[in-house]
Order: sequence, then C-alpha cells, then structure tokens
Amino acid sequence: MRKTKILSLVMAVLMLLSTFALLVSCGGDEEEYENKVILGSSTELTGDFRWPGFGGSSAGASDQDINKLTSGYSTMEIDQNGNYVWNETVVKSHTAKETENGDYEVTIEINPGLKFSDGTEVKAVNYLIDTLVFSTPVSVQAGHTGMSGQALVGYDSFNAYCGSDVAVEGATKEFSGIRLLGEYKFSITISAEAGFYPYYFVDSYGAVSPSPIALTAGEGVEVKDDGNGAYLSDSFYAKAADSTAETLSYAKAAHITEARYDVTKYAFSGPYTISNWDKSTKECTLTLNPNYAGNFEGQKPSIETLVYVKIVSETQLQMLENGAIDILSQITGGADTKAALDMMNASEGKFAEVHYQRAGYGKVQFECDFGPTMFQEVRQAITYLLDRAKFAQTFTGGYGGVVHGPYSPDFSMWNAVKESIKINSYDYSLANAKDILVAGGWVYNSKGEAFVEGQTGVDAVRYKKLTAEEAEVTGGVNKTYASVSNTDGVTYKTVEINGEYYMPLVINWFGTVPNDVTDLLNTNLAQNPDVLNAGMVIRATTGDFTTLLGNIYREESYGYGGTPVYGMYNLATGWNVANYDYAFNWSLDPRYFGYSANKLFDAYDKAFPYYDAEGNHQKMSYDEAMTASGGKLGMDYLSMAMVYDATTEAEYNQWWKAYIERWNELMPDIPLYSNYYYDVYNAKIENYKTTPFFGPAYAIIYANVKGAN
Repeated sequence: MRKTKILSLVMAVLMLLSTFALLVSCGGDEEEYENKVILGSSTELTGDFRWPGFGGSSAGASDQDINKLTSGYSTMEIDQNGNYVWNETVVKSHTAKETENGDYEVTIEINPGLKFSDGTEVKAVNYLIDTLVFSTPVSVQAGHTGMSGQALVGYDSFNAYCGSDVAVEGATKEFSGIRLLGEYKFSITISAEAGFYPYYFVDSYGAVSPSPIALTAGEGVEVKDDGNGAYLSDSFYAKAADSTAETLSYAKAAHITEARYDVTKYAFSGPYTISNWDKSTKECTLTLNPNYAGNFEGQKPSIETLVYVKIVSETQLQMLENGAIDILSQITGGADTKAALDMMNASEGKFAEVHYQRAGYGKVQFECDFGPTMFQEVRQAITYLLDRAKFAQTFTGGYGGVVHGPYSPDFSMWNAVKESIKINSYDYSLANAKDILVAGGWVYNSKGEAFVEGQTGVDAVRYKKLTAEEAEVTGGVNKTYASVSNTDGVTYKTVEINGEYYMPLVINWFGTVPNDVTDLLNTNLAQNPDVLNAGMVIRATTGDFTTLLGNIYREESYGYGGTPVYGMYNLATGWNVANYDYAFNWSLDPRYFGYSANKLFDAYDKAFPYYDAEGNHQKMSYDEAMTASGGKLGMDYLSMAMVYDATTEAEYNQWWKAYIERWNELMPDIPLYSNYYYDVYNAKIENYKTTPFFGPAYAIIYANVKGAN
C-alpha cells in the first residue's frame, strides 16, 4: 500500500509538472486541475453504505452520503427545497387512485434502457426486491426490522410466510399490495385498514428505488407475480443446515448480513460507484458511473473521482488550506466559522463559500427508558441548569440562535403557529431545577433518609425511591444502575433498602471527541457548580461517534456492551426533507423500538392510545380527541394523528402545534443551538450550491472542476 501511494505521489507530481510546462509553452493562463474532489467529513465512515441503518437505527451522515452517491433512479427524489418530486429521468408515467376498499394505489411505469453500473438493465422487479425481502422473517434473522412493507395491503400475511414447507395460519407467499404488472411496470397499494391511508404525505409512498436482485435476495432468487401479488421464489426461503422445526434458520439471512457491507461484488445505481473502501483509514473513493442516466432534472456528474476522508475540527482548516481536502462542509460554531471566513478572505480567491440556515439543531439527547433520565423531572431540571442562550452565543459566535423544540424557524408550520404556541423556554434557574426535582420524588439520600444539601461522598446527590415497575424496566437495569468514569473516587449506585430501590441522581454522559460542543457542555453543564448544588452529578465519558451510535441504538457491532449505561449524549439532528413525520417514533409497540432514539413512551399514550387493544383507531378531530382524552394527548397519538388524521394544512398545523408543546413538556432532547452552516471549498470547484435539504452528496453532481477534462 505504501509503495503504491509513493508511486502515485510521484506520478501526480510528474503530471503536475507536465501540465505546468504545457501551459507555459502554449501561453495558457488558466490553471488545469485533476478532475477529483476530496470531501472532508467529521462523521466517521463505517462501511454501512448499502442500506444505512438497516431499517432501524439512524446511520452516520457520511455513510448516508456514500449511499446517496451510489444509489439512484428513485421514482421520486428530493429537490433543493426538500420536497419530493417525480423523477422524469426514470418515470415514464404514474397514476394514483383510491380503490373500492378505500386503499390508495400507485401505479408506476419506468423508462426502458436505464442501467446499473455493470450494464444490466433496470426493470420493474428491481424496484420491488427491497420491499419484498425486507418484509420477511428471513431479513429479521439478518438483523433487519422486517417491516419495510408494513404500510402496504397484505403485509401481515406476507410477513408471516416462512416458506412452502412451513405451515403458518393466514400466511401467503404473495404480497397482495405489490404487483408486478410488466417488465417496466408495477404498483403498490397503501393500506387503509392498517391505518396508513389516508396519509397527509401520501404521495411520498411513490418513492421507491431499485436494487440488483442478487444483492438483496442472493443468487438464484426471482420475483414473480401470478396475479395475486408479487412474491419471491422458493429458493429465497431455503433453510440453513442448522435449521430445525423449533428454530427456523434461513440460508439467505447470512447472505443479507454479508451483502449489507458489500462494496465490490454487486452493481450500483447511482452517479458513482465505490472503487476503494479502506477500513483502516476510513477513507472511501468513488468513481463516475458511466451508465448513470441522471437525477430528477437529468443532471449527471462531471467530477471523475470523489474521496471521502475523516477530519477533526482541530486540523480541518489546515487540511483545506493545504489541499488535503477540497470541500469542508457544514462548518459551524463561532470560532470555526470566523476562522474559515478569515482564511477564505485572505486567500485572494483561492476559496469560495456557500451558507444557509440549518434545518436542525445541536442537542443533548436523553435515553428515556432507564436511569434518572427516564424521568421527565430530571430532564427538565438539567435543561434549567444549562444557560442555552449563553451556550448558543458562545458556540455559534452569533451565527445562530436557540429553538425550544424539534422545529426549524423556517418551517411553514412554525410560522403558522408561532404567535399562539405555548412552550417553556427553560430560562436558567437553579431554584426551578430544585423545585421540580423535589416534585419528582428526588428527596432521599443513600440511606433512604431525607436529602440534605451540602453533603459529601455518595450523599452529595439526591436519590429517588423507585416503584416496582420503575425498578424492573429494561430488564431490571435500574436495580444495578451505577455511575461510570468515577474520576473522583466516588461511585454512585442504586441501593436496596428493605426490599426497595433508591436510585442516585447521577447522569452518565457520553460525548464525542474532539468536539467543541462536548468541551462547552463539560464547562457549562457538567462542571457547573449549580448542578451539584441541585443535588446532581453529571459524569462524562468520551469516545468516537460510532461508539455513541452503538450505545444509542444498542448495536453490539458498533461497540454497545450489552447493558445500557449512558443516559445522555450530545450530537445533532436535522431534517433532510420538508415532510415532517414522526409517526411510530413514540409507539408503545415494541416492534417500533428501533424507530425511537430517545426510547420515550408517554404515559398519556397508555391512558389514551392511538390504537385500541384490537389495533383499531377511531379518527377524531383535534378538539374531539382532546375532549375524549381529558386534555392529555401523548406523543404517539399526536405524531400519528398529525399525518394520518389531518387532511388539510390547517388541521395538520393544529396537530403539529400540540405535538411541539407536548415535546417541550417532556424534553427528550435539549436543543442547544440552531445555527448557520458554511461550506467552504476550493475555488477550482464551480457550480457547487448546497441548501438545508440539498447537501454535498446531492450538490456535487451539479459541480465541476475548473479546467478539468
């Protein structure tokens, strides 16, 4: 590898010298550049490029960017404003109608002649394969949720099918809501009975992407349709050698697990292909896909090679200035933004920039199903103990502000309700923090006696007596909850007194490094004397972003140890599309556990659920639902009703307002700052324009390198 790099460097130097000589001899005055762009990303690549997150967790931004650059031909794509639009490069025609059963059927015919990177033609079956495979027990065995087609007619019976040699009552091999209607034509039908239609953003169901069948399903599998729905041929359900009648084991599950991280064997459909993925350096090289026909505007990339490299904030500007990277995207924070703009202004035209208000915010994120942070009062108290206005001003340097919930000030919904919405700004207050902790039952010491301020050792913090139910959550982890990173020699842990459990008010916080936000939180929150004055301790553990994600989504392959430890993280969130939909993110149904990063299950939803015990829902207006619930609508109900009960913009905004208000009460996150992003890049790159919804992976295919062939 080193010899190769040295040889490449020598060749690159010779090429530059030759180019310079040619320019001089020809009298040219425009510098030519290699047709290559290096993008720097602070989010580490993991190799999860084919199906980032695998249907459950949220993958890192860099993994998602690689996926966007190597996957294409979706029937609908996101435009510069974050809206779904039909992709005319792909779609020859599309129709939609409500069926006699009240379902919603979308029929799509694709253009012939579209090709994968290996030259094979893209056909209708390629648009069906992912939904079919990822709706089966085979995919569940591979670690997927198996719920990709849950919104479609016939999902339950198809999902129950385990192969022709396994009898399951009600199971069918056909997926009736997916039809293969011809070589280039198919349809999908959204289920009204299952509650997925009517749906406020129903048109977005038409967005489906193609995959090579062998990639998703393995060799030898076919997609067929005999008139009752599309299905997978029997070989997909072949049993593995260790399969038994009691424990079914599928051979193709192993294939799916392996194919998830494939970068070489199977073709790509997007503007680029992966030519090299270096796991040791976390560097990914992409090369133009010559068979790519273009995006929704017919745009094709011209930059021959893209390289994604890992950067850290301490050296990112130096890397840009030295040419180690060409694009530094999403620069934020007052110091970093000022330094980047100063460098650009002093460069005499060597660099350029584009900036926009971020559709998102930096945040503290809480785990809400165990530990002290499972309690609303603790999350609110921590918020009161952090001066967010000061934090935002310090971090953004004036290039941003504060929001008080999960919204962007640019959202049309926010602007429609901002004058009437009632939300708490949680202005800094030690007194409020203490009062709310007392109201929440944090009134004991480690001996089960009354808490007294100013004590030392394990009694420096408050304790709460847990109910039997609270002690048993998440497998009983609260019974053994303990502080980590005990640098002062004091270990706080849940104590058992006369058969009852008392939990200490100690927050195990995981922060990524190097990270300016982590540093500021440590100074402004964890080390804030008022935190201890309130009877609380925040313990910091630091590491990389992959480990953080592993613990949030409890994925052992990402570094999760098997038992939840951390109740608090710092990271960021944002919206890639203008469609605001959090349905199923707050569900009490364990099947949707992977949808919720916070794992918050609202008590209001237990008392007044969106679905009754039989799985039925009675559609109501907002006012009717408020009356029926006694004025207590939970997060699951509000998020579901927002998109499944609203039919007009006014109705949607009403549900959205109530959702934001309830979120603001429960505080599953603490919004820290809503900032401006600056993308600073080498001026050799032309026509590069990002927006809040149109990031580097989308914008780069419109760009070109000045003077490159």
